[in-house]
Amino acid sequence: MTLSDEQLRQVEEMAAALLPPSEIAILLDLDADQRDTFVEMCKNHTRSAIYAAYQKGRLTTKYELRRTVIRLAKAGSPAAEPLADKYLKEQHVNE
Repeated sequence: MTLSDEQLRQVEEMAAALLPPSEIAILLDLDADQRDTFVEMCKNHTRSAIYAAYQKGRLTTKYELRRTVIRLAKAGSPAAEPLADKYLKEQHVNE
């Protein structure tokens, strides 16, 4: 499956809005028989442009949210501090 540059940009944008691949496929007007392939590519085809666009969008939002939580935790937010601690532990475990 190949998508145009414009479609890849849309995938990245919609993934950044944290839409799941199945919903992105519908919004892209992919044929019903192509949707399962698209979802599979978003999740597992690490060498495809579709995977890269989806993951980049998703991870961009994850990064922005974490930056906000860290900034709030440093400012003393009692709600953000446990999340920041959780992120720190996750980072340590994944290294």
